[in-house]
Amino acid sequence: MIQPGSTARFVKTPEWVARMPEESRQVFEFCLGRMYRVEEIDDDGVFVLDVSADIDERFGGFMNDIRLEAEFLEEVI
Repeated sequence: MIQPGSTARFVKTPEWVARMPEESRQVFEFCLGRMYRVEEIDDDGVFVLDVSADIDERFGGFMNDIRLEAEFLEEVI
């Protein structure tokens, strides 16, 4: 069971990503298949993944994260 502090692999892109701005879609496409630390699970049960090591320098910003439901993740043991 994926919990805060766990490592999870982003395994499937949600349909709603296609409706995002181009730059945001590129971030999700880049992160697909990669493993990230789960920072928290928000009040809606959405998993917050810290993608800053891969994304901040490449796409800009600081302390970037992506937020995904469990169905798009796979726990890495």
